[in-house]
Amino acid sequence: MRLAILWLSSGCLLLVTLVGAQQIGQELLISRMGSWQDELKTRNLARATSYLTRNYIANRINTLVVRQSCLECPHEMSHRQRQLVDQILESLAPDLSVLLPRKTPQETSWEYTLFVVKDHSAFNRKVFTFPYELLEREFFCMVVVTEFQNPGTVERTVGSIVAANLRLAFLNVVVVAQMEDGTVATYSYKLFKANCKPGITVRRINHFDRGTGKPLQVMRDLYPVRHGHLGDCPLNVGANHLPPHLIYKRHRHPPPSNETIPAQDVSGIDWDLLQLLAKALRFRIQLYMPHEPSQIFGEGNVSGCFAQLADESVAIAIGGLSGSDKRRWQFSRSTVYHQSHFVMVVRRDRYLGRFGPLILPFRGKVWGSIIVVLLLAILGTCGLRSRLGLRRPLENLLLVFVGNPIPTQRVPGTGFLRYLLASWLLLTLVLRCAYQARLFDVLRLSHHRPLPQDLIGLIKDNYTLVSNGYHDFYPRPLTRRLGESFASRFERVQRAAPGERLTTISLISNLAYWNHQNRNISQLTFVRQPIYMYQLVIYFPRSSFLRPAVDRKIKQLLSAGVMAHIERRYLRYVDKPDVAANDQHLLPEITHKIMAGAYRIHALVMVLATGLFLLEFLSGRWEGGLRRWMEWVHKSDDGSRK
Repeated sequence: MRLAILWLSSGCLLLVTLVGAQQIGQELLISRMGSWQDELKTRNLARATSYLTRNYIANRINTLVVRQSCLECPHEMSHRQRQLVDQILESLAPDLSVLLPRKTPQETSWEYTLFVVKDHSAFNRKVFTFPYELLEREFFCMVVVTEFQNPGTVERTVGSIVAANLRLAFLNVVVVAQMEDGTVATYSYKLFKANCKPGITVRRINHFDRGTGKPLQVMRDLYPVRHGHLGDCPLNVGANHLPPHLIYKRHRHPPPSNETIPAQDVSGIDWDLLQLLAKALRFRIQLYMPHEPSQIFGEGNVSGCFAQLADESVAIAIGGLSGSDKRRWQFSRSTVYHQSHFVMVVRRDRYLGRFGPLILPFRGKVWGSIIVVLLLAILGTCGLRSRLGLRRPLENLLLVFVGNPIPTQRVPGTGFLRYLLASWLLLTLVLRCAYQARLFDVLRLSHHRPLPQDLIGLIKDNYTLVSNGYHDFYPRPLTRRLGESFASRFERVQRAAPGERLTTISLISNLAYWNHQNRNISQLTFVRQPIYMYQLVIYFPRSSFLRPAVDRKIKQLLSAGVMAHIERRYLRYVDKPDVAANDQHLLPEITHKIMAGAYRIHALVMVLATGLFLLEFLSGRWEGGLRRWMEWVHKSDDGSRK
């Protein structure tokens, strides 16, 4: 009996325990599954995210990286994130492939990344490493916040997320957040705060319909910051004086480095490009020009504009800066907008001075032939003078030889003598034309001593390189390091002693500009074999927000031919430079445009001669009337004086 009662009580206790456990399990399951309102909100958030991904990302790439972060999240938040990611992946399957990378302490991002995070704290300990070849790539990021927001916290959350992504080199970032009432909105940011103060301004760019999940406003681009609208705020720009790329018109009297340069004092290819960029990206230019040359010597050892970039006192550096430098990785740089040859500059020396070729335009054989013909003519004239009865034969011979006519009364009357005179006149005409042609060629092409044709020839001839630093392509013992500007180095090579062999380095466009400005005294030319192709770029600090926008504008200007038009304006003398004066193959053809000055002088002389002839004709034809007119003018002049 006692056993039956004990068994019955145990069964009742077990039944009660099972019923209680079942009820607790159901409550726990229901609590973990969440309410149907939360499920609906999660679906709306996934629908909006899928719409943005399909319409603004899938048309640019094939693979989207999806990353999740929910450290120390409650179970409900983890469940919401899993549901959100599953629904996004399910909707993107036909249009886009998805990559789910493994979590490592240091991760490398792809071009487009979708972050699903609880709040802004997910980026506090996030570290990304980028290979060197990806440093200049433009990254895009879309952050989906799974924690519900309210009007008082959403801007603070978005601002923290944007700031964290900017530190991670994600300049193009958009945040998708959901309010407590289920409304989904997309947020971006604008560079600079009110009154152009440094910082960011959060703004909502769109919100979505709860039923359809489509945006309620027209949106052309998911990342408006890519357009680089800077709100007419000032940007500090460091400039390097290097004509014709950047010409500072008062470079002999430079202002202090901390004073801005007026726009009217600057011109050049880089300056015109910078003005176009400022107009397109809406910023104002504050130009600063350091006195020292802009060089990158090594790790942390920079000068000029690069020193300004390193201490972040300027946001842009321009002025013929090289993108070919092997140490360029220390800064960000734009796409190449111009290329020029980097050459060795030397001085050309004449054999006979400035006027020597005018005295000896012919070679020895030609002069020997001319002298022999002249002697034969003189001997023949002297021998036939008495037989033919010629008057003043040597005088007539010399007059005809130099191309001057002889009086009519001195022309021989017999046919044979007239034939000899005509033959002699034809011979002297040929000699004179040859002399004039050779003389004109001497004026166009000066005779100089032969120069080395390449870098090896310069080294063999022991040319000393004058430069701002040491270079790998030239021996150090033959290098003289001087912190001088390009103009000072050109003048040093120009004024070197006759036995001193100096050379320096320069852009061929820079040398052509200097020779054009000093065309009356310049003797500089360049070695025909260039060192390398010099690529001109704009420099920025590492991971600058300006570089992607500037790159897009430069590519548009290149494709539209605007850069070519600017280059033709400043490089019109490079195609026919004085630097090529010792190369026959590079001499320009003689055209009517080149002879325009001679035509004008000839026309002026003809007009003057015609006027003198008319005056002489009038004075001989109407001598009395002209005398009376002159007397009347003289009397009227005397009367006016009285």
